[in-house]
Order: sequence, then structure tokens, then C-alpha cells
Amino acid sequence: MGFDEFLKEVSFLFGLQWRLFRRKGIKRKVERRIGEIGASNFQNYLQRVRTDPEEQKHLSRILTVTISRFFRDQKVFQTVVDSILPALLKEKDREDLRVWSIGCASGEEPYTLSLLWKEGFEKAWLHIHLSILATDIDESLLERATGGRYKKSSLKEVPEGTLRNFFKPEDGYYVLAQNIKENVELKRHDILHEEPFSEMDIVFCRNLAFTYFSKTAQIEVLKKIASSLRERGYLVIGKDESLPLTYPTLFIPVFPIERIYQKF
Repeated sequence: MGFDEFLKEVSFLFGLQWRLFRRKGIKRKVERRIGEIGASNFQNYLQRVRTDPEEQKHLSRILTVTISRFFRDQKVFQTVVDSILPALLKEKDREDLRVWSIGCASGEEPYTLSLLWKEGFEKAWLHIHLSILATDIDESLLERATGGRYKKSSLKEVPEGTLRNFFKPEDGYYVLAQNIKENVELKRHDILHEEPFSEMDIVFCRNLAFTYFSKTAQIEVLKKIASSLRERGYLVIGKDESLPLTYPTLFIPVFPIERIYQKF
């Protein structure tokens, strides 16, 4: 079995689009992993992956690139602050605000949302309880998010005042303040193979499902997201992503440049 055939097989297994992968880099990583566990070739390693859930997790980390920073794509967060949150908060009888960050990696995205709430909304909306659910399939990334320790490279887009007020330099890292972490619940979850959560006002699903997943898997994920959102809730995807063609039956684009959609 050659590498391309191996890649097609595991992509089908994980519901991914194999043509998108940068083969040379991934091939090196897979070959390194084959050597680490003593598998003899791609065929042998594929058999291991099919029967070993832990190895499936390891290979999934190799295949899906994780690039995460605080305030990544600032215009998206600015739109959330200027338009989305005010619209939601104006709704009559609202007592809570529920956000789901899918594929949260090391926590930069959900913690960015918590920072924005703390700085711009919390004092004026004391009666509103903000709840941010942050999920990922990779438990090692969730452990990192729990620790809340970040290198400077993850913080280059954080405003200076925010960095000063909510991060503490410590041993070459920056440690996030506990009062920012308190709004965020971290949980392992596989959006493709598990049932979605419910009663969400905003779902962030950026640079994951609509980049790596097959079209069939994308449609399944989109249906799950729609079912998880409250009436007229919002979906935010990555700036270079697009929804599968079935989306007009579920969502309308409200801020198309920022890739923000609303359930209807």
C-alpha cells in the first residue's frame, strides 16, 4: 500500500477530504509515527488505526492542523461585539447567553470571547449569565486549555491593555486570569460522531469541519449545528470557508464577509 492509498483510506475513516492535505509534511509525520510504534508499513499501520481508538486520536492530530491564537481574525470578533451580542442582549426576558466553540484547541477562541465579555459587557449586563462551552476531540489540547498558559506567539493580536490586565508573565509563558477562565466549560466532544449540545445562541465552528471534513460530513455537522442553536441563533465559520450548498434551507448570511450566518 502506497501513501496516497493509505491517506484515502484514513480520510474515509475519519470523514475528511483527502485531496486537501499537504502530502509531504503529513507523510513525514506518519512515517515517523510508524517508526515510533514499530509498524512495518502503511498497511500495517492502517490495521492498527482501525482497531485502536487511541491511535485514531493520534493520527487525527497529525491530519488536522491546529493553528490557534487569541483574537484570530479580529474583524470577526469586532462584528460579534458591535452587532451580534447587542442584538442578542436586546431580546426580551433574556437571562443567559450560551456560546459553543467547536474545535476549541488550546482555548484561545473561547477565552477571547470571555475576555470581550468581561471588558465590554459584564458590568452593564450583570443579570445575564454568560456560558461558553468549548469542545475538542483532542484531550491533550483541552488539558492545555485548562492550564491557561500561552506562549507570546499566541497573544500577538491581544490588545496591550488586555494583555496587561488579564495575563501574568510566568516562566516564559503568559498565564490567563482565573476570572476569564470561569466562564468557559471545557469538554471532550466529537462533533461528527456525537450528538450536539442544545439551546445555543452562537456557535463558532472555524477552520475545522468546513475545511477538513468531506461534503457529506459537512452537511451532517451543519444539521447538528442548526439543531443546537436557538431560534435565530448565529453560526460563525472560518474566513476562508464556505458552507455546503444545502445551507440556504437552514441559514442565511447576515455578515457574509465575516462568514457569519443566522438560523431561520
